[in-house]
Amino acid sequence: MPHHLADLGRPALLRGLTLTLPAADRAELSAGVRPAAETSCADTYSEGCFVPRAPWRAPTRHERAVLSGTPGPGALPGDWIAVVPVPGRVLAACTELRAASATGDAAAVDALIEGPIGRVALVEALRWATGLTDPARPGTRTPFLYGRTPAGNPTMTTGSHGRRVGLHVDSWDDGPLAERAAAANRVSANLGHRDRYLLFVNAPLRVMAAALRERDLLDGAADPRFALGQRFMTVFPRYPVTRLVVHPGEAYIAPTDNMLHDGYAEPHGQIDVQFSCRGWFVAPG
Repeated sequence: MPHHLADLGRPALLRGLTLTLPAADRAELSAGVRPAAETSCADTYSEGCFVPRAPWRAPTRHERAVLSGTPGPGALPGDWIAVVPVPGRVLAACTELRAASATGDAAAVDALIEGPIGRVALVEALRWATGLTDPARPGTRTPFLYGRTPAGNPTMTTGSHGRRVGLHVDSWDDGPLAERAAAANRVSANLGHRDRYLLFVNAPLRVMAAALRERDLLDGAADPRFALGQRFMTVFPRYPVTRLVVHPGEAYIAPTDNMLHDGYAEPHGQIDVQFSCRGWFVAPG
């Protein structure tokens, strides 16, 4: 396998994840991806990472039709993404935390999260999230509240080594490719005062694998933890990343173990506060 693969032309948007939105103008598409090593903040990224390539644009009518829809009755957790409102009772429990986030005082936010106020907010958020789960598979996993100061980098997630990882696939359960669509999905609530964004490739892992297999380019890259996504972005550097805006008081539900993704927030002097947990959440409606 050569170290670099030629871009096989600008690919059409593949049918994959169904995006359920409260409004039609929530999503934008990038011009593809590029190595993080080519950016001005390359020293903050791990080796071999990819990030979205600007500029961003509105999807065409056809692309919007490919992206949007309502999951069918038999849809698996790994088949769809949705944006849902956060209930007022959850936001009310986070009043002091949200007020501190607006000041930009990271130490104050961290202290509130670790203290009684944060614990009450976390319990209320968990009650709400648990109500979104499949009754046949109730309960949630890995819940946490956290605050970050947006730095304006193309992506936000950092690894255990302290460097950003770029567009990536979660592997909380470390399942094989064939089981990723049925893995637990994630709810992530925007509890701050500014918009934040979910960045993702709309082709889930099985669709990426099929696109590579059709071109005899899957060999050696079927591992969903890292290799599959890296191979897809190397082969299709002009395949668009979708940027989905999540307003304050909203949450996204997404299968982060089954798709390339990351988060983004503009630097604005405030703390980006989020609640997140995993579970088998059902599609709204």
